[in-house]
Formats: sequence, C-alpha cells, structure tokens
Amino acid sequence: MLDLRHTLRRPVRMTPKEPVARCGDLTLSYEQLYERVSRLANGLLSLGLEKGDRVAVLALNCHRFLELYYGTMFAGLAIVPLNVRWGAQEFAFALSDCRPKVFALDATVYEHLKPYIEQLKFLGVERFLFLGEEQEGVPEGMIAYEKLLQSASPEDPDIDVHEEDLVGLFYTSGTTGNPKGVMLTHKNLMMNAYHAQIAFEFRDERTYLHAAPMFHLADGAATFTVTWNGGIHAFVPRFDPEAVLKAIERYRVTSVTLIPTMINWLLNHPGVERFDLSSLQKIMYGASPMPVDRLKEAMKVFRCKFQQGYGMTEAAPLVTVLTAEDHERALAEGREGILSSAGRPIAGVEVRVVDDEGRDVGVGETGEVLVRGPNIMKGYWNRPEETQEALRGGWYHTKDMARWDEEGYLYIVDRKDDMIITGGENVYSTEVEEVLYRHPAVLEAAVIGVPDPDWIQAIKAVVVLKEGQSATERELIEHCRQHLSPYKVPKSVDFVKELPKGGTGKILKSVLREEYRRRYGSQES
Repeated sequence: MLDLRHTLRRPVRMTPKEPVARCGDLTLSYEQLYERVSRLANGLLSLGLEKGDRVAVLALNCHRFLELYYGTMFAGLAIVPLNVRWGAQEFAFALSDCRPKVFALDATVYEHLKPYIEQLKFLGVERFLFLGEEQEGVPEGMIAYEKLLQSASPEDPDIDVHEEDLVGLFYTSGTTGNPKGVMLTHKNLMMNAYHAQIAFEFRDERTYLHAAPMFHLADGAATFTVTWNGGIHAFVPRFDPEAVLKAIERYRVTSVTLIPTMINWLLNHPGVERFDLSSLQKIMYGASPMPVDRLKEAMKVFRCKFQQGYGMTEAAPLVTVLTAEDHERALAEGREGILSSAGRPIAGVEVRVVDDEGRDVGVGETGEVLVRGPNIMKGYWNRPEETQEALRGGWYHTKDMARWDEEGYLYIVDRKDDMIITGGENVYSTEVEEVLYRHPAVLEAAVIGVPDPDWIQAIKAVVVLKEGQSATERELIEHCRQHLSPYKVPKSVDFVKELPKGGTGKILKSVLREEYRRRYGSQES
C-alpha cells in the first residue's frame, strides 16, 4: 500500500537527530518534528474531527505549514491549502465548497481576515487554529497552535489509511470561474514523490528552500521527497528577491523551486552578485514557459544545474522533466531549441498529444496533451460531471496544446484558452512572448487577443519595462516583425507597471483578457 506518512517515518528511524527544518532562528530535528506532528494529529482529533474531515490552511511559508501537511495526514484528515492572494469571492466559495471544520491561519493572514471571521463560521468552520507566536497574543475565540500541541499526546495515532484516502484538496486558481478542488490521495502524492525522486535526483538532497508558496503544488513536488530523503527544509515567508538571496546564503541552500517570473526577478535584483550563492546545486523551475535567453542568462549567473518540471495540480503535479543533462547537452551541441521544451515524460506517466477527434498527432503537429498514471487526481470535489469530462477515456485532458519532436521532447505551445485566432490563423501567445523577451528593455510580457472588427481578434502585447529602460510601441512592434511572420506581429503594445499574477507569481493572462474584454466592450457601447 502507498502510504505518504512513510516519507516522514523513514528518516525518523534512520536519522532522528539530524535537522529537518530551519525557520528563522529555529531548528528542528526529525524526532522533534515527528513528535510535533503526532501531537498535532492527536490535538486535531481531540477537537472532534473524524477521518476525512477537512482542515483549511491559510498561511505564509514556515515550519508549521510543513507540520500541518503531515499532522492532518497522520490524523486521517484532508488538508486544504488556500491561496493567500485570493480575493473574498474565491475564499468564500472554496470554504463553502469543502466545509472545513478547522481553519488554521497565521498572524499576518489574520490581520487581513479579522473583519470576516464571524462570517466564516457560517461556511462550516467550527474552530480557528491560530499559528502565531505566543507573544503575538491569541485572538479571542481561537485555539493557540502551540498550546494544542502541548496538551496532546506525543504518540503517533497510527490511523488506518488506504492509498485511495484523500490527503488534500488543492484548489485551482479560479481565474476562469470558481476554483475547483482537486482531490489528491496517498497514492497520487506518494507516486509523485517517487517520480520527483527519480527525475530530480533528490538522493543527495541537503537543504531545500521553500521560496515558492507552500499552498501550491509547484513547491509541493519537492516537499515530501526532501523529507523522505532526510533533507532539510528552509523557509522564507513569501517570495522576495532579497529575502531569497539572503536565505540561500544563510542556510547554505542546495536546491530551490522557482517559477520563471521569480528567476527573472532574481536576475534583475540590484546587487545579486553580492550574495554567496555557491552552495546552490540545482534550481528547479516550471509552472510557465521560460524564455530561452533568460534561461541562458540564469545558468550563467547562478552557475548550478537547472531542471524543468511540467505538470499541473491534477497530476500531483509532475508529468515531464527537462533534466540537467538536457540543459547541458542543448548548450554543448548548440541545440538551444531543446531549452524551450518541457522535456520528456517521467517514468511511470504516459503522455499523448491528440487532435480534436482524439487521434495521436504526428511529430511536429500540434494537439492537446493527455496524461495517464497513478499520480492523476481522484477527481474534482463536488463536481462529478467535470470530473467525468476531464478524465474521459481514462486519460486526463489537460487543455494544454503541444507538439513532439523526433526525440520525444514535448513542446508546450499554449493553453487552449490562450491561443489567439486572428484572421483565420492560429497564433500561440508564448511564441510572441518569447520574441518580446529578447528585447533588452523588456522585463515581463503577456500576449493576448482583443476584439477587432477586421481580424475578429487582434494581437496585443502588454509589457513591463526594466527599471531605467525605455522602449516605444513602434520599436517593439518592429522588433517582433524582424523575428515573426507578419500575422503573428502584435497590432498594439500597452505598457504597464505590473502584470496580474497568481499566488506563485505566474502571469494571469485570463485576468488580462477579462480586463480588455470589459474595456473594449465599453468602447463599443
């Protein structure tokens, strides 16, 4: 049976005195973490929770978030990590959808939610667990996290679990309608831990930095594998370039998961060369495409291995990996095009690319990515029809558009929703963005389709310039014209101070599309 609790029990038996967590000035050993996890599990059960009940967590990165992942699991409960960047509508929907009996939140989050605490009780929340320090003061009516642990038994409750039991509900971003709760089981997450173990070579892991938000599975791909291998978890509360660079230096971090936006911010952080980053052995990246020029620059600056993972929450999350060897080979052989791929399917996961009739496409042809494997979700919480649609035929339909090359590398072309149809031609936004990122003044870029009376959709680029740099609309359009077919060139360019982003820092083109839809709609009225 696949039991995710094994990823903690194994190192506790083998290296109980070794450190597992470094958070600020606090260091915990494996035996200390195991005791705290057991106390948390027993404490939650003492509140009247029963197997399968949900525990919502809204918090910044810290050792207690790691404890909650394991503590809920050891109690036979399901964790529901919530996106700290959500608005009131998403929070209300997710809580009313999963009806958690306990809501755990830290001091920072509490300050923002304080006016709504009473309302949350009407969404099924029976108890609030305060994750702040004792000296911060515990809000009235809330349970102090540390006191709950102190009063509970340190013995592992050893709840009977099955590999198909729910470990957590992981809500999608909800940028196109209400968020969907992805149901992941012991089997799903344990198999992903196996996959990450092999694909990302975690065997010699030492110190992993949680720089991406812990509520998101972009970071979760490493969480259980690092623990399983007896590694150390280091934390920064939220992503901040200065804080991340300092943490790498202070904790002698060996690996970290970042998304391309975060790598971009680090590269453009003034004084990045001041920090001692020599401990870094690898940077894992994913969640969105990485412009090749920026990737090459990052490889020069950080001088460590780079590994890319492609996946999604529904796959727990790994599907393909572009290995460190792939990166090195691409540069050594002058085949930089490989760097724009998502790599090859990981062992144990099947991947197909199919046309609209469900037939496999040929090499170089574009189709939708389908995935099958033991890591694929149980389904969407309370959404049987959407589950059936997404998992039809025994394959998860990703809505990602991609193509294969002759060597089995997968190239993600775009999301179905992000593809622009202009004048009857299909234009993939990522291809245009790749060209825009080559311009020396461009920090970030997003390409969308906007309503147009002649073309149905016109290509618009929304751009953030680097500090102290300048560029005109005409200049960027001409830059694109030099590298793209005429129908792929943006018809217009808007300059903004920042682009909308999700909890991980991923650019949300769906939000931009909605904003421009309203804007163009108001112009037409």
